[in-house]
Amino acid sequence: MKKFVSFVLALVMLLSVCAFAMAEGANTKGTGVELTVYTNSGSSGRADWLRERAAQDGFKLTIVEEGAGAVQQRLINEGAATPCDVVFGLNAIIWNDLISRDIIAKIDAPSWASEVSEGLNDPNGYYYAIVKQAILLAYDTNQVAPEDAPKDWPDLWENEKFWTKYESQIKLTGGTTRNVLAGILTRYIDPNGELGISDEGWAAIKAFFAHGTPVEDGVDLYAQIVNESSPVLMGQMWSSGADQYDEKYGTKTGYAVPECGIPYAVEGVAVIKTTKNMDEALRFVEWFGSAQIQGEWSEQFKTMPANEKAADKAPASQIEMCSIPAQNIDWALVAANIDAWCEKIMLEYMQ
Repeated sequence: MKKFVSFVLALVMLLSVCAFAMAEGANTKGTGVELTVYTNSGSSGRADWLRERAAQDGFKLTIVEEGAGAVQQRLINEGAATPCDVVFGLNAIIWNDLISRDIIAKIDAPSWASEVSEGLNDPNGYYYAIVKQAILLAYDTNQVAPEDAPKDWPDLWENEKFWTKYESQIKLTGGTTRNVLAGILTRYIDPNGELGISDEGWAAIKAFFAHGTPVEDGVDLYAQIVNESSPVLMGQMWSSGADQYDEKYGTKTGYAVPECGIPYAVEGVAVIKTTKNMDEALRFVEWFGSAQIQGEWSEQFKTMPANEKAADKAPASQIEMCSIPAQNIDWALVAANIDAWCEKIMLEYMQ
């Protein structure tokens, strides 16, 4: 009899564990408690899709979408009064800064964390990776043959044939822009130089902005590329954006493959420390990063999931772009200096 009772108890416990496991990931449901979500990854229909898809599983989201740097500054300025519950997207530069300012909550790993490619999650549990974005120097192969295209960023300002044909930025708050600048400036690290950068590095940045065509505010890069009256044929692009813009404009993206590698923006998801909706925020993290939802996100927006169980949903083009070796960048150094670097660039080098 005792053995039978023990067996029944064990069976009940097993069923309970299974029921809990089934509630993990995409099977997690929201309770209808409203969450405010900040992101730099809400453009091109992402915010609308996420709001509607999350609603199907019981989550009610208010999504605030801005550039990565603007999201960062908003969280800093709002402090403990921020209405934000969850933030996703961003990049290693900003994650490190927000952690240092005690803005993000340290949380237990969601069930899908072990499915993420090694080294992408924050080792201390502050954020968990959802998407890998290769930061590219892109061009349209319909207009620029690969053999005639730049092989690396310095080609743009060192080779006169590319002058005015690439887009330069007028705002330095975006995550892609800051990753590009980090990829360039960290090639010229000099502890004795101004802000840790050698004179050669600052001369390179000066030439980079001097010879580009400033972006037209509100007009995306590919709209410029297909515009016959615009000289722009190339510029910065994140990997998932390349496929979307090709589909929209009929372009065919080519990209430089520098010998030193390229920067990657590892988009993540995190909970804000001051949230008053911690339980719902944790449910959303569990749901959003799951292989099911990230697979759907990948199919819809042609992203490269960090979750390896969703990787087969990514287009072949994304797998190829995200196979380019990563540039060796000291992201802690970048996080500590990027604001000062951007301030100097805006004051001294931007047209």
